[in-house]
Amino acid sequence: MQPPGRNTLMRSPLAGAQCMPRLMLALLLLLLSIAATGTADEAQHTEYRIKTAFLYNFSRFVVWPEEKLQGRSEFSLCTLGNTLFGEQLDTLTGKTVHSKTLVVKHFDKPEDTLDCQLVFIGQSDELGETLWILKQLPVLTVSDAAAFTEKGGMIQLTVVDNKIRFRINIDAARTAGLTISSKLLSLAISVTGAR
Repeated sequence: MQPPGRNTLMRSPLAGAQCMPRLMLALLLLLLSIAATGTADEAQHTEYRIKTAFLYNFSRFVVWPEEKLQGRSEFSLCTLGNTLFGEQLDTLTGKTVHSKTLVVKHFDKPEDTLDCQLVFIGQSDELGETLWILKQLPVLTVSDAAAFTEKGGMIQLTVVDNKIRFRINIDAARTAGLTISSKLLSLAISVTGAR
């Protein structure tokens, strides 16, 4: 029972902040349920939007070592190689991730991505070399390349039953000093390594 005169609709200012992780998790669940259907162009555009949203949410559900983000004003989400949805990724520029302004950068050489926090690796003949260069750096590696997590990548986007899903290699993330949220792990279709 509320005391007389008390507004039952008032909430603590912290209530909104506490709901944010739940909201992001709900968005991720919604993305998992969206099928890439329709015409080929519509399906491709939908796929690019979904992959873009996944990358943004991955950045929010992974924790980087404090020294990697300390003193920075920007969070760099980078692409490497042939990425068909680079223009869609550019729409993320200016969003906030870990209290930093997200910037999207596009590169052709793996050594140019060393200062990035998240790298989406497009189709590349140099996948093994790229993963070797980034292996022990606190850089979240994501790709839609086949067998990406088996080759040492951290998160692989894949299509299952016309839906974009993902696999996680938690050992690769730990080697790089990254911590992946248990919420994100619970949404993966497979997790390689010890939880």
